Amino acid sequence: MIGLLLAGEIAASQPVEAAERAFASAAQTEGQWTAFRRFMAPGALILVDGPVDAARFLAPLKDPRVALMWWPARTVTSCDGSLALSTGPWRSAKANGRFITIWQRQPDGQWKWIYDGGGADDPGGSTAGDITFATRGLKCRRLPAPPAAPGALAGGASPDGSLRWSVARDGTSYRMRVLASVTGRWETVVDRIVGT
Repeated sequence: MIGLLLAGEIAASQPVEAAERAFASAAQTEGQWTAFRRFMAPGALILVDGPVDAARFLAPLKDPRVALMWWPARTVTSCDGSLALSTGPWRSAKANGRFITIWQRQPDGQWKWIYDGGGADDPGGSTAGDITFATRGLKCRRLPAPPAAPGALAGGASPDGSLRWSVARDGTSYRMRVLASVTGRWETVVDRIVGT
């Protein structure tokens, strides 16, 4: 019984991981910014000197000759399966770092990103290791909302409240926080400086 429960919880994260892998693959085959536009949801935000409207930012961009490479190392899905986090390493010819993407399940069942950002290699903060967290341990009962991030510029939560994210000013940078309801309490899944 426990094995079936865990298998179901792990399976819940696989569509998010598959969406992130398809997004990364499309960047290589179709073009980096073309893929960003194809996989984004209406109203998506991208971190460029703060969270900005992704459609407006991406519209004039031409695909670079060599696209950024990235892959998911960790995913967390809300209990209701409506919102997810994907994070992992990225690499370009000149730099590397970590990305953080927030995904939202669309009415047609597809996953589209609603926030994308990241930073250079280890600018600070933590993501608690490169392991798949999935929904293992998430308790699907509503908890009181965690305290709002001071100075939050963007953010949101799954309808069931089990996964919450925010981006706030942190000095000259921005801090991304993702909290999940784990075993009946709030756990920080990501707390990292982004967009330095």
